[in-house]
Amino acid sequence: MILNFRQLEVFRAIMIAKTVSGAADLLHVSQPGISRTLKYIEYKLGVDLFERRKGRLVPTPEGQELFKELESIYRRFEDLETTIHRITHSEDMRLNVGCTPSLGHYLLPKLLAAAKKKIPKMLISVEILPHGDLMDYIASQSGDFALTLVEPDHPLVSSEPSISPSLVCVMPENHELATRKFVSFKDICAYDMVMYRSDSVLGRILQKEFDKLDLEPKMSVQVRYNDDACAMAAQGLGIAVTLDFTVMGGAYPQLKAVPLKAPKLRVHLMRNSNASFSNNVRIFYEKFRKELTELGRRPDRFEK
Repeated sequence: MILNFRQLEVFRAIMIAKTVSGAADLLHVSQPGISRTLKYIEYKLGVDLFERRKGRLVPTPEGQELFKELESIYRRFEDLETTIHRITHSEDMRLNVGCTPSLGHYLLPKLLAAAKKKIPKMLISVEILPHGDLMDYIASQSGDFALTLVEPDHPLVSSEPSISPSLVCVMPENHELATRKFVSFKDICAYDMVMYRSDSVLGRILQKEFDKLDLEPKMSVQVRYNDDACAMAAQGLGIAVTLDFTVMGGAYPQLKAVPLKAPKLRVHLMRNSNASFSNNVRIFYEKFRKELTELGRRPDRFEK
């Protein structure tokens, strides 16, 4: 490089101040030092960068062109300083998190509220999506992490299994099954049921269990999501099978939840396998994961 950074800094100061004395004041150095550096710069380049006019320095076209290029470099340095400040002062407070509808009514808000106490200024954007769309959301790095009931099958998505939600059968308090300590698939087949679409997660799970027992449920209404099933059951349109998370926190006080003898499910915490978290997102993720694990261990998790 023909000129070093200090020499360019002196040239820039002269362009801004228009005089040697002004440049010296800007850089907090002596005037003779500025004059010597300017002479060396012009000697090294072999061109005059200024005309001397009554104590002022008027830039030549060559000087103006050099200054124009130099200013673009300084603007990049200023941007770099801004970025460094943002990184070192933890100013990146944005989080994108996703969830399947079945986990979005109670579980996700509860976990976010607990984790946000760790970083109160975190701005959270939530996407509630079907499982397939949720995998694309993570694979494309649109989201930082997500909760789902299905283990992902995508080369760019990794997951760790966490807690095991249970299936419960929900019904009005005055229903015949409401006094039971638990119910079986055979028990519930005798009553009108709110069923799920065959392409939904719970729809596939329930149909598999009914097929194994060679049972045919009495479908009254068909829905896609847990909350819709509970809303239908609350209106007496049939009993419904749902996740225990759906009725936590007194979400449907008019319904009684009776445990269903059924295989346990798994909640999976997904993230992009090729991407790393920012410091704040990592701290939030670790707190979120810890809260998720602790919630699964609590015997009182049905309480408000």
